[in-house]
Amino acid sequence: MKIITEKAVYVQKNDIAYLNNTDLPIPASIFMKVFGKGIVIIDDSNRYEFEKFEEQNEREFFKDLDWIVDYNSVKELTDEEIIEIGQGIAKKREQMAKKFNAMSESERKKNRDMVTQCELLEFKMYSLRDILWFKQGYLKMTLPEGIENPKELDLKKEKEPQKLLSKIFAKKKK
Repeated sequence: MKIITEKAVYVQKNDIAYLNNTDLPIPASIFMKVFGKGIVIIDDSNRYEFEKFEEQNEREFFKDLDWIVDYNSVKELTDEEIIEIGQGIAKKREQMAKKFNAMSESERKKNRDMVTQCELLEFKMYSLRDILWFKQGYLKMTLPEGIENPKELDLKKEKEPQKLLSKIFAKKKK
């Protein structure tokens, strides 16, 4: 998951680690920030932690990676809407896999990137699942400072109609 703000992009270590499964050229500043200190171990104890990237080229790099789910684009969606997005991704992945499997051996060699694209779509589905579990309280993670938790957003939504109703039915002062 990534969280894009005006001044920074926060990216989970899990997504950063997955960059190694792609053929993307990783900007040197990102590589050094994450991997420049020696061996990096990303496991269940830290995979949902966020790294902060503030340089313009870093922010642009992560903004363009559509296989990393943007928290801001899904944080206010219902569970059903998130599931629907996941189903759309699954359908797209299935269509791409069928197309690839229908190719001749020589066509498959030429279109090897389709395998990577399918893997990235699958990764995105798992990320959506994690966000859904986070929203439902089954998965614990700490969001960067200043980023609202989905539960906080839900509480705000619940209070908004009450504020509106209290304004409409406000008692008149005597």
